[in-house]
Amino acid sequence: MDRLTWLLLALVLVLGGLYLHVHLAGDWLAFLVAGVGAGIGIALAGSVIHDAFMNPHRSP
Repeated sequence: MDRLTWLLLALVLVLGGLYLHVHLAGDWLAFLVAGVGAGIGIALAGSVIHDAFMNPHRSP
């Protein structure tokens, strides 16, 4: 899957978790869904930052 798909999945999970938290007031599922979405988002951000600082490989 490409990064845009991962970003959309992370946003859906975080927003879904926040929605569940607001309407269910503290259910553990809301925190689990939001946490998984946030984890995917953080991993995606780390991947983008890593690629930004990585030296390009030059072919001889």
